[in-house]
Amino acid sequence: MDTKRLLLFGTIIIAVIAGIASFAPQSEDNENKAEAKPIVSVSTFALWEVANAVGGNEIDVRSIVPLGSDAHMFSPNPTQVAEISGGALFIYNGAGFETWAENLKNVLPKTTQIIDMSQHVALIKSEEEHHDEGGDHHDHGGYDPHYWLNIDNMIKITQMMDSKFSKLLPNKAEQFHKNSTVYSAELQKLKSEYATGLGECKNRTLVSNHDAFGYLAHSNKLENISVIGLSSDEQPSAQTVAHIVEIIKEHGIKTIFFEEMINDNVSQTIARETGAKAVALQPLENISEDELKSQQTYLTIMRENLKKLREAMECR
Repeated sequence: MDTKRLLLFGTIIIAVIAGIASFAPQSEDNENKAEAKPIVSVSTFALWEVANAVGGNEIDVRSIVPLGSDAHMFSPNPTQVAEISGGALFIYNGAGFETWAENLKNVLPKTTQIIDMSQHVALIKSEEEHHDEGGDHHDHGGYDPHYWLNIDNMIKITQMMDSKFSKLLPNKAEQFHKNSTVYSAELQKLKSEYATGLGECKNRTLVSNHDAFGYLAHSNKLENISVIGLSSDEQPSAQTVAHIVEIIKEHGIKTIFFEEMINDNVSQTIARETGAKAVALQPLENISEDELKSQQTYLTIMRENLKKLREAMECR
């Protein structure tokens, strides 16, 4: 990376990290200072990061979902709906991730442009194979909404943000294009790190408590097995748990991954029964207070995930 490009990337990262302070609800003073900037409301951490990386200091990016909460279970209150209604753009994940978004779309004013980001990325069908006590297969019949864990989709999101922001502020389009180009290059670098890091591994099965890692597994040629499906509030049957235990023992799998923001009791139980380790893996639907304070980003968290995957998969 040449000096000019390095300086530009540094500027973008500073903007993202500085924006982390505004990921939590904003104070009235901050709102007044940002009054002249277009307000863009987003529904997931991945969308928030890209919006900050591309928008830099020209866009006032607001996160809807509170820090540390389960994004699957969230529903906006009247104050949050009012804030979204006052913005220029409302960007949500789509593909069924936000059950509240479809109703919200019907009440937002025409002055707020609505973007369903799932319409601009490559989706994969849900391939859940969860069984009840009778052994029946439950096909959710939809698309997996966790598409930001495919780095190619993050690049598509970046390009889409560039396009939308450039139309919103045409006089800043050149800066948005530069920001988009530099952030996309960092995502390409991350993609290469995953391809190399997970290229040669003794184990290629990713076991998790929640089916949030399908895109990560699919894009890196890993087998994805989960205890519960796409909804984090599902309860697995005893038969499902027994089946997962059998797979772990049969294949000598040493790690079962879980999300820190949802109940991990089942993962811990399976770990005890199999001798495997229960390890937290971040699906980047949201971030915690601790991650906020330590200035974590999509890039840093994905690299930490890669380290954990390499250890679990026994990669060379």
